[in-house]
Amino acid sequence: MMQSAQENEDDMVALTFMLIGGLSTGAFSFGVIFNPVREWMVQYHLLAAGDQVVIPFVDGIGFGWAQILVAIGLVAAIIMLAFWLRRRSRERV
Repeated sequence: MMQSAQENEDDMVALTFMLIGGLSTGAFSFGVIFNPVREWMVQYHLLAAGDQVVIPFVDGIGFGWAQILVAIGLVAAIIMLAFWLRRRSRERV
């Protein structure tokens, strides 16, 4: 059974979001587990250390307010992109 172009595009968007989410989750888990990567993430402010930690992960390292705000912004941007893509695909029909 053949799929329409719209269904195919929707499937590709869903697969892209799943792939990006899976890769980012794996990269973040890798960073929290290994000490050299964890130090690099703290150095470049991907994670917070010390008094700045709001959501702790391991060894006093975790998310601070800056990281939380960036994560919220990224989630909002992904949601807006998904709505925009959905709306664009409906306008084509």
